[in-house]
Amino acid sequence: MKKTLLLLLLAGICLMPACEGPEGPQGPPGFDGRDGEDGEDGMEFPNLVIETTINFNEDNGYNNVFEIPIAPDDIWLVFIEWAVIEGNSLWRPLPQSQLLEQGILFYNFQFTSDLLSIFLEASIPRDELGAEWTDNQRIRAVYVPSFFVGNGENARINLNDYDAVMELLGLEEKDVVQMEEVLD
Repeated sequence: MKKTLLLLLLAGICLMPACEGPEGPQGPPGFDGRDGEDGEDGMEFPNLVIETTINFNEDNGYNNVFEIPIAPDDIWLVFIEWAVIEGNSLWRPLPQSQLLEQGILFYNFQFTSDLLSIFLEASIPRDELGAEWTDNQRIRAVYVPSFFVGNGENARINLNDYDAVMELLGLEEKDVVQMEEVLD
């Protein structure tokens, strides 16, 4: 029995292909890339980080809409300045909720390839909210091209962490532009 098992093992080893030997020849060189053509609508990408201060009120339906076209697979991440601690802004990602005595307040956003909408919802009448919740809300919208989010290495980045997103995009505070500059 031992001899039969040994013979089968030896035959298996002999029949297995070897993975050793000289390296094969170099393949042919690839083609040089060429510049892409402009899109049909001549779309220009916005700056990657846009800042604005907005108000939520009855006149605007508690909704601020910005016409900023982006590529269909790209995304917006929106952050709200929640506090300033020792001179440093604390940015929270939207959607963001706040439990108040009267009910719940929600800051949220949505976007298409043409529009970015930042809005306020509440379980209580919004006109009863204090100015600290509706007026002069500092917002940063971060434009993220799909190739940053789509590759496996960057997929592990926490898109809810403003500082991590800025680092991923290789941006600093000096790169932030005002919304008005983008819309002009």
